[in-house]
Amino acid sequence: MKIRRERVVLTIILLGIIMTAFTSTLTTMSYRKLQAETRVHAGVINTTSTIKKLNYALSFGKPLNKFYGLKDLMSGMLRLDGDILGAEIADDESVTVETLGDISETVRRETPDEEYDIEGDGIYAFVHFDGGEIILRLNRKPLDDSVKEYIRFILRIDAFVLLGIVFVSVVVCFIPGKKEISIKMMRIASIIILVGSQLILGFIAMGKDDSEMLDSFDHIALITARSVENDINEVVNKGIYYDEIEGLDEYLKNLADAIPELSDIRISEKANAGEGYAVNRIGIRGTGEEVFTECFYSQELIKSKRINNSIDVLILILITIFISMEAVNFLTKHLEFKDTRSKDELYIPGFRLFIFVEGIAFALDSGFFSVYSNKMFAAMELPESMSFLGGMPNTMYSIAVLIGLFGCGSLINRFGMKKTLVAGILAGVIGYLLCAVSPNLPALIAARFIFGFCDGIIINAVRLFAAGQENKEMHNRLLVEYMAAINLGVSCGVVIGGLLADAASYVTVFIVGAFIGIFCLFLIFIAGFPEKNEKEEKFLFIDAVRELRYPQVIIFMVFVVIPLYMASLFVEYTFPLFGDEMNFSNSLVSGLLMMNFMIIAYLTDPISDWVIKRIRTRQAMLAYMALQTLSIGIFVLTSSIWAAVLALIFTSIWDCFGMVVIDSALDNVEGTATERSTLLQMVFGKLAMVIGPVAITSRLSGGAAKATGVIIVFLVIGIIVYAISILYFSGGVKKENRGAG
Repeated sequence: MKIRRERVVLTIILLGIIMTAFTSTLTTMSYRKLQAETRVHAGVINTTSTIKKLNYALSFGKPLNKFYGLKDLMSGMLRLDGDILGAEIADDESVTVETLGDISETVRRETPDEEYDIEGDGIYAFVHFDGGEIILRLNRKPLDDSVKEYIRFILRIDAFVLLGIVFVSVVVCFIPGKKEISIKMMRIASIIILVGSQLILGFIAMGKDDSEMLDSFDHIALITARSVENDINEVVNKGIYYDEIEGLDEYLKNLADAIPELSDIRISEKANAGEGYAVNRIGIRGTGEEVFTECFYSQELIKSKRINNSIDVLILILITIFISMEAVNFLTKHLEFKDTRSKDELYIPGFRLFIFVEGIAFALDSGFFSVYSNKMFAAMELPESMSFLGGMPNTMYSIAVLIGLFGCGSLINRFGMKKTLVAGILAGVIGYLLCAVSPNLPALIAARFIFGFCDGIIINAVRLFAAGQENKEMHNRLLVEYMAAINLGVSCGVVIGGLLADAASYVTVFIVGAFIGIFCLFLIFIAGFPEKNEKEEKFLFIDAVRELRYPQVIIFMVFVVIPLYMASLFVEYTFPLFGDEMNFSNSLVSGLLMMNFMIIAYLTDPISDWVIKRIRTRQAMLAYMALQTLSIGIFVLTSSIWAAVLALIFTSIWDCFGMVVIDSALDNVEGTATERSTLLQMVFGKLAMVIGPVAITSRLSGGAAKATGVIIVFLVIGIIVYAISILYFSGGVKKENRGAG
């Protein structure tokens, strides 16, 4: 099939406008987050000297409320930076001890790791010291002005990028001279032009971030110089001449050690110019003398920040590229198959788009929900003994997922696939909206319970729908499309949700998720899910449980499913822990995990197809377990960074075929059905996801690599038992399938 070139150009331009706007929105949110963190950090540096003096005075046992020099310390701190509008000192019980400047509103951190809170009247930064906490109210206007300037900058770049898209698309479509272009050519051209344009936009944004980062180092050097000047003049005011001050070199060294951006601080008699450090004047009060501070920048930190900023931007570019490719993939396949599709069959392009968007919608809050629920708990001011309530929203979510898992078969039997999915989406939308309006923790627990039905119904219903296909080729096709789309959607949703939470609020994320969920309702109808269950045979959970009467099924669930689902915890649980041990940045860990999503998303189709055609199902499962054991085992034995990264890559590759053929691994057992064994597999998989973290955490004191050894133990035992069962039961099979069929 071919399309007129004018329509192709128009389609590429429209997609380019949407994707450019989306990329610009993401990079703007990321820029705002970086700027807020930079300004908070700069404000906190002003407290360095004050905190040292406070800790020194309090070390003699003097209570904070009897410290009579607090106002003098605070006034000196406020003089260092005009962006500090006010300051408050609170004790360990969060009771105000002293305030200075314009800080009338009482703001406290709600979790121990919360560094700042952006309110309408300013940015509140929290700094802990031995006897309590300093709360700074920073001027928010510089942040807002900086973001507005960035928006103007990015809009100018957007205009040039869009002009480039128009020019290149016209050249590609019109120069060959043909009036019509094939679908394949349209797909290739669209992807290349859109991906290229977003890469250009992303790298320009990266350069802007790098420039702003170097400016922040200059600002920190200026603040440090003011702090040194303030401390020196305090000593001079006590009657000590500048030349007689002792311990100045040690003071400068300790100050440099307390400020990560600076590797060294020196005082010189004249202003020397040089690269990699800043020079600022210091006036000695009452003498007219001048000296200069030389603040040398930490080149190691600059390199680290550049890498982290680059990864942050690249992750945002990847998300835009994923969405661009999925949009192009849907549009081109829709044009290709719209005239030949049957109304009675599932529409694969629509199915994939539905799963992808659903993955984005209902993963938006995955990166912060545990923090949000803890904030709700803290707001109730309950005793620490009841801290388990902070995790109750997640617990109730898991319970709802299990209930949805147990009941989705009956829902499909009674209402059909389409209505079941509609019910699941509505549960997600209602759950999100209730999360947005929840005034307290009990309401949030109830909202999360309702939201849990979303995953419990949708994911399991789709898996069961795939398992119920009599055509094994269609069964494998659906699993491949499902794995690719859900991995891409979740990876995009987590990052987008985190940026929305930082740029706006948690409530905004819930509301955006609800709107995307509503969009998913329309995609259900585009996908063409059947109205009614095509099978006359009713599918009940109790029927699945009855399959446990076969020893092959019990062996498979206990010694194959549980170890393999535990092995999946290496990616989402122990690898981040190992990254923390190795001082990986959050950006680096996120980037590496996205590599896992990309491999599964784009290699599942070719790898699973190759394995299914060449290897018998049970042998493929045994190879899958052995390869997972080898990949993770090398990491456990060596505890090295490269082994961890390679294990992340290789386990992703093995998942490309293992998680597809696992549904068909019991097809050779007389009396079993794929639907029932798939449901059992999901139940035992959830059980493994409960056992795994507990087993790993109990060994974490020896390091993440050693803790991961428990996964290897389960895998090795599973391989031995499963291999023996294959040999033992090889005579009593109904047939030996090639691949998944």
